Parts: sequence; C-alpha cells; structure tokens
Amino acid sequence: MMAACWEAFENPFASFLRIVFYLKGESPEARTESINEAASNMLALHGMLPSTSHWIKVVDTETGKLIGAANWMTHESSPYTEPRPPTVAVWWPEGDGRDYASNYMQQVEAHKPRYYDRPHVYLNISFTIPEWRRRGAGKLMMEWGVKKADEMNVPSFVEASESGTLLYEKFGFMTFGKIDVNTEKENASAEWKRLQKELPPDTQYLMWRPVQGAFILGQTSLPWESKPFVPMKF
Repeated sequence: MMAACWEAFENPFASFLRIVFYLKGESPEARTESINEAASNMLALHGMLPSTSHWIKVVDTETGKLIGAANWMTHESSPYTEPRPPTVAVWWPEGDGRDYASNYMQQVEAHKPRYYDRPHVYLNISFTIPEWRRRGAGKLMMEWGVKKADEMNVPSFVEASESGTLLYEKFGFMTFGKIDVNTEKENASAEWKRLQKELPPDTQYLMWRPVQGAFILGQTSLPWESKPFVPMKF
C-alpha cells in the first residue's frame, strides 16, 4: 500500500510526501527501505488508534492490484481537549532537514486545535495510482467516509490539494481557508536553501462538510463562527 501511496504522490510530485515520509537516498535499496519504514510507522499509528483509524482500499478485482486507499479518522469526541506540543519531525535525521520538516509540519497543523475541537470525521490521506484516476476509485473511498460522518451526525474535514478540491466538492465539502507554508529563514544554511528548492511547500486548502451535508447559503455557519459562511474560491 505504501509503495502505491508514493507512486501516487510522486505523479505529480507533492512535496508534503517527502516531509511526512523521509527518503533516505536515491538508490533503489534506500527507496525500498524508506517505503518499508514509512509503512511501519503508518501501521503503528493505525494500531494506536484502533477505534479511530480506518483504512479503506480499492482493488482491481481482476488482478488484485491495489488501485487506491484512504485513511479516515472518526472522532466521537474532540481529540484536542488537551494542549499538544508542536510536532517535531523525529523521522528525519537531526539537523536542518529535521528543522525544515518540523517547521513545515507545525504550520500545516496549526489550525487543527481550533477547527477540529469537536466530534468529527477527518480524511487523513487519500490517493489513487495514476493509471486509475478518474475511473471511480476516489468516489468509492469518499462514499465510505461521507456515509460514516452521516451515521455519526458530525461534520467532516480535509486538507486538500488544488486538484483534490474538485472531488471533495462533489461530496459537499467547501473551502474555508488555505495554508501557504512559510519556509523563509534568516541566515539560512545551504542545506535549508536546498530543501526550499527541492521541497517547496504545496498549498493546502482547508475544507469542511456540514453535518449531513446540509448547507443553505446565507444561513449556515461554520461550527466555530456565528455569521453565515460563504464558500471560498481561489
């Protein structure tokens, strides 16, 4: 599954893949080791959250090949009742690389304690391998999560790429903000500048689906606001 995830996020390339999954080197052996380590880390996280983490996969019934997968997180209560320390990218070696990844992670997570401080369903990751895109795999994975949110009677959230917003909008998600990570640093080292060039931040769009997908323009508000919400367009 992790090999398919890497294939998906490298076509086209998404810098965030390298932030959350460290690549140990360019050789085939280093790549395989990196993918295996990433898979172990994701499996460990899944095991720590048995009632919250749900992996959904789509498989070609003729060949058995994995087409895509999604990780939905279901929260019966707020996961942010207690303050959390800023994320440190310990999966990166110590040095500027770890600092760069930590800075990136802290900015993409900064909104969560405010917006996700409530029961909700969260799409943590979703991908489809290139040759199977626009053939219904994404729709199947979205249907599972939306159905679960409706059963729980809670809102849903996702941080989307620009291309991903098109799919999510079809399921009632609306954009309420975006994240543009700032990687500027005073007296930046050569390594930091290299990472800025090789792993430039990808814009992430914050998306929300109301309870039961019910939305009336001019009346429905975001859960943390009182004024009517107008979906953003970028």
